[in-house]
Amino acid sequence: MFKNNSFFWGIKAIISKEIIHILNDRLTLSLALLIPAIQLIIYGFAIDMDVKHIKTAVLDFDKTNYSRVIVEKLRNSQYFNIKYFSESEEELSSNIVDGKVKVGFIIPKNFQSDVLLTNPTQIQILVDGSDSSIAQQASNTGSLIIQNFSLMTLEKKIGISTNFIEPRTRVLFNPDLKSANFMIPGLLGVIMQIITTFLTALAIVREKEKGTLEQLMVTPVGHGALLIGKLIPYAVIGILQFTIVIVVMTLLFKVPIHGSFLLLCILSMLFLFTSLSIGLFISTHAENFSQTQQLLQLIIIPSILLSGFIFPRENMPFIMYIIGYFIPLTYFLEILRGIILRGAGFMSLLHNIIPLTLYGVLVLAYAVRRFKKQIA
Repeated sequence: MFKNNSFFWGIKAIISKEIIHILNDRLTLSLALLIPAIQLIIYGFAIDMDVKHIKTAVLDFDKTNYSRVIVEKLRNSQYFNIKYFSESEEELSSNIVDGKVKVGFIIPKNFQSDVLLTNPTQIQILVDGSDSSIAQQASNTGSLIIQNFSLMTLEKKIGISTNFIEPRTRVLFNPDLKSANFMIPGLLGVIMQIITTFLTALAIVREKEKGTLEQLMVTPVGHGALLIGKLIPYAVIGILQFTIVIVVMTLLFKVPIHGSFLLLCILSMLFLFTSLSIGLFISTHAENFSQTQQLLQLIIIPSILLSGFIFPRENMPFIMYIIGYFIPLTYFLEILRGIILRGAGFMSLLHNIIPLTLYGVLVLAYAVRRFKKQIA
């Protein structure tokens, strides 16, 4: 009887100890309770397989009632978000290369007169093939809208049901619509962020757990030297990681790099700098390995789902779309796919380079300031 009482008293004592430990570690408790709800909200809103609101440009050489009807049908379908009316084919192609639009429609001159005379005519659809899912949706839906216009609208107006308006699709950058050409460059960015951020955060948190961070403070090494010394080895790992992934991408998956390899390397180092900054930021808030893992989940999962890595950002609710602008991977994915798949140059990517640079500088400045306060 005495032994049984000791057994249950022992369980009660351990339970009480763990409850006190959990309540004292408020950050871990808060993250454990909040992260599942945050993940569910992100997954629920971000995962939408129906591609809509595709960024679109129109080049209307005809500028007649019939051409305007085509444009309105594209807009009213909710599948095409017409953002630009181009003045030339060069401008339209430039918008696609820059990533400003995913599809362009070219309505030929004399379109209305050819329709009224029942002469065969074409509407060209230029599709950015770097994203195979969007390309297929844009091509299929655009062709269907044009064919319906030919069959239904013209039959109502002139009593002819012959489909003589031909949608002519031209796929740019990835004519075979290989999904690997879209996913592999994105995976390069995701892998770089996950590994570099995790290793950097864990390295400093491990020093905190072992109590060796305080010991380093009594050495002649200054705070700045300590920080740089901790970050440089993981920067080197990130560079090696980038090199390995590029080799595997080009040799194993046969994904060619259409743009400047030098520009790709320079901008990848910029993203590496940002990932190191995020890792340092996490380490200044986490006190142990468990908190590090939870904070990483809070950053990595939204980065994967809301950056456009898998699902088009245009399909997401407005608030999720806006959150994507605060995720550095959003800009790096545009840079990777722009250089590797579309052959985009520096000026075409400048609208992604500037916010990525600002993000890295601001996060690093905050993390360094907080780190110095902690070790002081």
